[in-house]
Amino acid sequence: MDRRVVIVTGGAQGIGFGIAKCFAETGAALVLADLSAPRAEEAAARLRADYGVEALAVGCDVAVRADVEAMASAASEAFGRIDVLINNAGICPFVHVMDMPPEMWQRTLDVNLTGPFHCTQVVARRMIEQGRGGRIVTITSLAENVTAPTQVDYGASKGGVRMMVVGFATALGPHGITCNAVAPGMILTPMTASHWEQPGPAEFIKTRVPVGRIGTPVDVGRACVFLASAEAEYINGVTLRVDGGHQAVCA
Repeated sequence: MDRRVVIVTGGAQGIGFGIAKCFAETGAALVLADLSAPRAEEAAARLRADYGVEALAVGCDVAVRADVEAMASAASEAFGRIDVLINNAGICPFVHVMDMPPEMWQRTLDVNLTGPFHCTQVVARRMIEQGRGGRIVTITSLAENVTAPTQVDYGASKGGVRMMVVGFATALGPHGITCNAVAPGMILTPMTASHWEQPGPAEFIKTRVPVGRIGTPVDVGRACVFLASAEAEYINGVTLRVDGGHQAVCA
């Protein structure tokens, strides 16, 4: 079993909680950071009950530097170190770009791009001080390469995140810290189930995803566990698509 200390931002639900469960299966100690502290505590309690692991809940807005500093401090104080950071927290308002208020554009960039910058820089500094190396995995999206009128802010933020990951990989590699990304395709979560389980979207999955099914948070989590493992120690600065082959299909 693996008693590494893993921070997952946006870890209270959806993809983030799926990632946390995958790490809990390895025996890791979890820090679930989420905008909603009560939801984070509920999720942490489930991990403790279901997997017998240590799990700490922390309220955190990743766009606020002070919150991120407090999150890292809480993790270090509780467990003595930080081994893995999963930058998962993100938002997508789904508003047409021509109707989007500037404040909404800015909030998307603040959470999706500046948030991972804060988290990576703050946690990496602690990893360097620890002298043990580390693993940082950031969740991007297929939207880093393709977008739509209602996802221009999201796509811009995820495209920026991809290059941020590459840049940090060059800066942190000499310290034994790898930085990679996971780009999920269509993922079934409690928030998206009402859409993807309708006949039209369900048929779309069958025709556009070669493996014939929609993805799950656990699919994303397994990729994160791999990139955080010893087996991936020479993988640095890459984006791993977890989409069932969706982006490989020609339009």
